[in-house]
Amino acid sequence: MNHELSKTLPLFTYGSLMENFFNYELYLKDRIKEKPQKARMKGELYHLDTKGYPALLPGSQWVYGEVFELLDFEQDIQVLDQLEGFNQGVPNEYHREKTTVYGWNETTQSYDRPLTAYVYRYAVEHDPTFEQHRILLATGDWRHYMEKNTTKTSEKQES
Repeated sequence: MNHELSKTLPLFTYGSLMENFFNYELYLKDRIKEKPQKARMKGELYHLDTKGYPALLPGSQWVYGEVFELLDFEQDIQVLDQLEGFNQGVPNEYHREKTTVYGWNETTQSYDRPLTAYVYRYAVEHDPTFEQHRILLATGDWRHYMEKNTTKTSEKQES
């Protein structure tokens, strides 16, 4: 394992690993120290319409998600690296990197708690179809995007 990426740090998630999404239930529920906390970081967030999950790229917009600590970092980060297609002997789908995120502060009601955390950034250089299948999420909030689009899908199916 890359020594730089073996240090125990919190993890920032912005997609299906957020609380109440499918990969949270499969990979994180009962494996984190405390309930995930709201957080944000700088970047650009896209929804990959052919894959059904988001892609984070470097950028200057706010991207919203959650930050938490794994109970067994060494074991659980390997499982998450595999899920995210990082360091698996093939071109990465995501890169795990250290970054600064800003946690939500209930007292001040603002994102004013800077933290160093890991994040999975999309390896756009390994996706030749990215330009054709990306949807920019101007709000930087995949949860909001999914809730809005799931509601629209449900309404269409009911009518």
